Amino acid sequence: MIEGRAMVSEKNRDGRERRKHQRFQARKCTVAINAKLGQVIDISMGGLSFSYIDTGNWVKDSAALAILFGPDELSLDDFPMRIISDCSLGKGMSMLRRCGVEFGELTREQVAQLEHFIWVNSMLENGSGYSE
Repeated sequence: MIEGRAMVSEKNRDGRERRKHQRFQARKCTVAINAKLGQVIDISMGGLSFSYIDTGNWVKDSAALAILFGPDELSLDDFPMRIISDCSLGKGMSMLRRCGVEFGELTREQVAQLEHFIWVNSMLENGSGYSE
């Protein structure tokens, strides 16, 4: 089980939890999707959100493969995902955007890799450090 400080949860209007998976802040993580780089904001077993600078050539495919890069050369390759939200982080003509993605069907190996990736990030968040 992954431990660490979770992000504030989102609730429906009736007060029920909307998310299926607990989210964790991502420290020192980037994501590459369709040759576009972004800074990971938070991550869970179900997906992640990231910020990126919109230069106008972003292809917002409904399905894509992501590569996650974490601390100490930790990476996850070819994670199936689907973009579920993409909005501006500023007012007016802001180029900074936030994108939310949902992971597709993961293999057992990918699930184990993702659990490890989140665990490493939660250790960094708690100031515990990390070493293999």
